[in-house]
Amino acid sequence: MTSKNLNSDRMRQIVYLSRIENLAILWPGDFHALALFILRSFDATDREVNKKNKTSIQKSRPTLHGLAGDFSRLTKVPNFIVERTIKSLGLNLGATVDFDPDSSMQDV
Repeated sequence: MTSKNLNSDRMRQIVYLSRIENLAILWPGDFHALALFILRSFDATDREVNKKNKTSIQKSRPTLHGLAGDFSRLTKVPNFIVERTIKSLGLNLGATVDFDPDSSMQDV
């Protein structure tokens, strides 16, 4: 598989928050709580960017790999443990995380 194909495959993969709701690294739901915070933060920042430039339609989303790194830095749990836990659910670290399509959380 070429690098271009690998990148496009990653871009298409989405993991919705409900899929990681019960993921437990330190306690059940800890990773989900961080992902929710990051998604809401990204949306708030994107709203400000989009207000300043009416032609901009920025929508930022973290990857599972990025969230694993954030979680590791915040908790001091080694990154390989966080990533191993995520992979144990059969999830691709390159996938982006997003709100569930029917979620009201994204409007907050």
